[in-house]
Amino acid sequence: MTQVLRSDNGSRWTQRSRLGTPAPGRVEFQQVAFSSDGELLVALEHKGGERLRWWRWRDERPLGEVTVSQGVAVQVLPSLGGLAVTDARFQVGLYSLEDGRPLRLGRVPDYEVRGLEVSPDGTRLAMHDLTGSVLLWDTRTWTSLGQLQGPQQEVARLAFSPDGRLLAAACLRGHVVVWDVASGNPILVHVEADEQFVSVAFHPEGTELVATTTGPRIQRFRLRDGGLAGTLQGPVAGSSRATFSPDGGLLTVTRYGFSVLDARTSARVFRHEVDNDFYAANAAFSPDGTVIAWGEDDGTVGLWGLPTESR
Repeated sequence: MTQVLRSDNGSRWTQRSRLGTPAPGRVEFQQVAFSSDGELLVALEHKGGERLRWWRWRDERPLGEVTVSQGVAVQVLPSLGGLAVTDARFQVGLYSLEDGRPLRLGRVPDYEVRGLEVSPDGTRLAMHDLTGSVLLWDTRTWTSLGQLQGPQQEVARLAFSPDGRLLAAACLRGHVVVWDVASGNPILVHVEADEQFVSVAFHPEGTELVATTTGPRIQRFRLRDGGLAGTLQGPVAGSSRATFSPDGGLLTVTRYGFSVLDARTSARVFRHEVDNDFYAANAAFSPDGTVIAWGEDDGTVGLWGLPTESR
């Protein structure tokens, strides 16, 4: 795979296009996600128009739009022909990619989901609620697989490993936890009582995990033995929603916009700032590494990368 976005060409990145229309009201946050096959881009907005939208992003073609009341998080499930969406009404829904109609609806009583991740093979979802407990979900039966064991104090973010065997959590009460998904048991528990971890991301090679903190520090962990592998410096304190580029050379973090760092040196490669302290979004690399999608605070979705003629 040719990795177009690199640390040595960040000075030439620009907003290549903007998808969708502005929201009718104030948007509190947007989540964006690419399908694993790289064909689709989906965006879910909280407040604003509460819109769930999806596109074939390469030709900027809109494919669908529906309203999801109190939507919280979304992931694409191409094998099921749908979009998995959690909401603040204790529900996990599957919406058709063809026309947006609800295909399945599951309930998680008293479990107000605050995060949603999908395993690489699309067979499991992982979610956490306001209390921090982590729940696995079977996408084939659309039923709960139960909560994981081990420390789960105020989970802020989850991430599956590239092979789907591991699930990591960043906890605001000073824990980074890694579970074996098959057994549901923790295999790594890192504790720093005076620290708050806010995001985790696996390196694409599956050899390392990074965790962002409420300070500028980004901690690296070796997965083979759980040892510390050094630190990176984030651009601002409280950087969150860490994501590696497909080749592992770049790392995005978000706060007041998004920053792209060299994953080895912490050097800033690119920065897009948002003048809105009350807005949050994630930045997502396309699976081919050619663009970064970012949900703008007006409800549109920007695609950032090299100008078309430079590709």
